[in-house]
Amino acid sequence: MHWQYGADTRSGWFHTINEDRSLLRLSTTEGRVPYAAAVIADGIGGSGDGELASELAVELVKDWLERRLPGIMAGTRPYKAIERDAADLFHAIHRKLREQAVERRQHLGTTLSMLVLSDSVYTIIHVGDCRVYRYDSDSNRLRRLTRDHTWVNAQVRKGLMTSKKARSHPKRHVLLQSLGMRGEPKLYIRSGYYDPESLFMLTSDGFHDCFSDGAIALLLQRASSSGEEPQRICDTLMFKAMERRPRDNISLLLIKPLGRKQAGHEAALRIRLLWHRWCMRAQALAGKYKL
Repeated sequence: MHWQYGADTRSGWFHTINEDRSLLRLSTTEGRVPYAAAVIADGIGGSGDGELASELAVELVKDWLERRLPGIMAGTRPYKAIERDAADLFHAIHRKLREQAVERRQHLGTTLSMLVLSDSVYTIIHVGDCRVYRYDSDSNRLRRLTRDHTWVNAQVRKGLMTSKKARSHPKRHVLLQSLGMRGEPKLYIRSGYYDPESLFMLTSDGFHDCFSDGAIALLLQRASSSGEEPQRICDTLMFKAMERRPRDNISLLLIKPLGRKQAGHEAALRIRLLWHRWCMRAQALAGKYKL
């Protein structure tokens, strides 16, 4: 086994319908390199069927994981191909939701976040306000790897609102980007390097509404210090969240790699990833300034 994982989802304290959907896929390439893909979606309620939108999105991702990802992972630089191909997938899901909305005469929208792990490199494709976190037990550091596509986060980034005020603001759930919205969604895409001791966590907004990032880090520190496995950590986090009587659905996915890589191999991966980032930035600048 190459991974440890944990998962749980609840409808929350006041709901009977759960509009969250999640998926975890573990596999290996033909060359026996292990990889994992984790997905979380939160359907947008209100005038439409949130659970239908998130279900459709995750089913289309599942199909992509089965048909496309194995071939991509067999390449020499899979994370570059994942970024391109998964972005196309997200836009295809967006168009499908728009088509279904016209047929059903109702709005269909969802957030969607996908994490792919392989060979000490992570790749994230994200839209909406679910989150992907990375926790490193060696340094007790929790990093939020995604950016919330919300009105309050836009205000925080502009310096017009504090993070503390954003957590309780009446407009904290107003989305600026999602799949199924009018126009084309602006995706958040990033790749990075992870250590063998890293723990990744995907959460729907119902969970991280209950805690600050500092509180989540403290809970993870306590669990890690006692050597708990991801499913036990997931159970503890869900119990703590439900104690706060959440008003929204709650979903958690935790995944942790097992085994250590050789230092030389890790250094080579770092160099490849830095070169990829430089090329992406150069392309962006060339497009902006028409070089």
